[in-house]
Amino acid sequence: MQDTYIIVLIVVFLLPLGVFMFSRIQRRRFLAKMKANWGKAEAMHQLDKDELADAALYYHVLSEHRPTRKGVDNTTWGDLDMDNVFKELDASTSVVGSEVLYALLREQGTPEEKLRHRTQLADAFCDNEGLLIQVRSALYGIGRRAFHGSWRYLFSAAFQYPSIPWVYPILALLPMTLILLGIIDRAFLLIALGAFVINLFVHYRTQAVWQKEVIAIKHIGAVLISARKFEKIKSPDFSSIRTQAHELNARLRSIRFWLPLFGAETTGDMASVLEYIKIFFMLDMVSLVAIVKVINRNNEAVRTIYELVGEVDACLSIAQLKTRVPELCSPTFHQECLLHAVRLTHPLVQNSVPNDLVWQNNVLISGSNASGKSTFIKAVAVNAILAQTINLCFAHQFSLRRGQVMSAMAVHDNILAGESYFIVEIKSLKRILDAMGDNMVYCFIDEILRGTNTIERISASSAVLRNMVGKEALCMVATHDIELTRMLADCYINQHFGETVDEAGIHFDYILKEGPTQTRNAIRLLSQMGYEPEVITQAQESARKFETTGSWL
Repeated sequence: MQDTYIIVLIVVFLLPLGVFMFSRIQRRRFLAKMKANWGKAEAMHQLDKDELADAALYYHVLSEHRPTRKGVDNTTWGDLDMDNVFKELDASTSVVGSEVLYALLREQGTPEEKLRHRTQLADAFCDNEGLLIQVRSALYGIGRRAFHGSWRYLFSAAFQYPSIPWVYPILALLPMTLILLGIIDRAFLLIALGAFVINLFVHYRTQAVWQKEVIAIKHIGAVLISARKFEKIKSPDFSSIRTQAHELNARLRSIRFWLPLFGAETTGDMASVLEYIKIFFMLDMVSLVAIVKVINRNNEAVRTIYELVGEVDACLSIAQLKTRVPELCSPTFHQECLLHAVRLTHPLVQNSVPNDLVWQNNVLISGSNASGKSTFIKAVAVNAILAQTINLCFAHQFSLRRGQVMSAMAVHDNILAGESYFIVEIKSLKRILDAMGDNMVYCFIDEILRGTNTIERISASSAVLRNMVGKEALCMVATHDIELTRMLADCYINQHFGETVDEAGIHFDYILKEGPTQTRNAIRLLSQMGYEPEVITQAQESARKFETTGSWL
């Protein structure tokens, strides 16, 4: 019996050491893998549709709590396929980095000083491997667990916790007290076993009742632990982050002991061992109550720490982007109504053909189908957003005046709201016109008012586009309507994308050229797709008749 007693004491006191050593081994393996994959596609964590939506919730709740006029609105975000741009950029170590990077990409009003600081930190990660390893090691414990729901509590008035919190410390002390009393009378060991069974029931019962709070606090706790580790990073390049973390962490010192206990997790066989240790000492609920009380008193500090840790991780993504894509530049900002780009490309287009742009007047971009109009204006819009959010552009040079990027492109009818394609389209345009006050707007429109008949489309489009002239804005409009290039020649400059045609087919060079397009390829494409010759002939005759007489009849 004495041997059994000694074994119990050894298990109780030495198993936590085993859990700690196992966690250290896991951390080393993680860092070795991350070092090997730095700047490679293997470093990217591709969020699926549900994970992406969950990461975006942080931004949506944040924007309700801290609204901004210069955010990328939902229409523009969808038009420009910014979800995929975000995924192309995201190489964060933790899910918090992904959440904050998403939020950064939607905030166009970030001060230039802060943009420069992000670039400086990303450059430091590229140049200082020691700093890189320390920061990634600090972020390791957060993990990539989605659906943690922490945003639900970060911006609420207070976390909830059990109404009789004092019972958990008693349950935690009881089994250990009974084991020690077993030195006097071995019967106490049997009573200790009964106390453990009670703890087992209470543990799983409270886990079920407080599951959402436990998951959220574990995640927030992991972020707070990472912020504490920032204080130990002595690199001069990290000094401002270390100072800020130290000031914020000072408000939460009273829960330093509880955070590692509450957030402790592992895998494999050690996971079961750790679970029994938590049950034995009621670690989860004792820690939960202690942590929640402090967080509720310091909610603003916790939110700031969360954003700070996430932004540091987001800067790791920026650093990896700079390593993967050498053809990037930092933008310059000025006060002229001008956007200038040299060798501009689209981040999502493989082997994208670079284009130069001097944009200081409203412009109509015409061209044939598939000539590159839409891709080009999206490239300009996306880079104007990246310039003002992460201080990087897919170009050799990029300069602009700070302003809000807005678009009307990928319009869809709204069946649930009972709105036709045309109604949705004119609402999308109206929101841009409403924004053109004292706020600089970069306006991007693809195939304006395509949801109505030709006569009304041309007349209404020309009127809307004229109404945008003279505003604090630059408008870029892609169109098939040659009529608009003539009607608006006095207030919109004309540029175009063209193609060459030979026996082998139609060839596009995707180079922006001056003037309106002089070619059309829709009928040629019918021929390329194998339509009957009489269809092609009839279409050509109808086009020639309209150009000559102005009538289809």
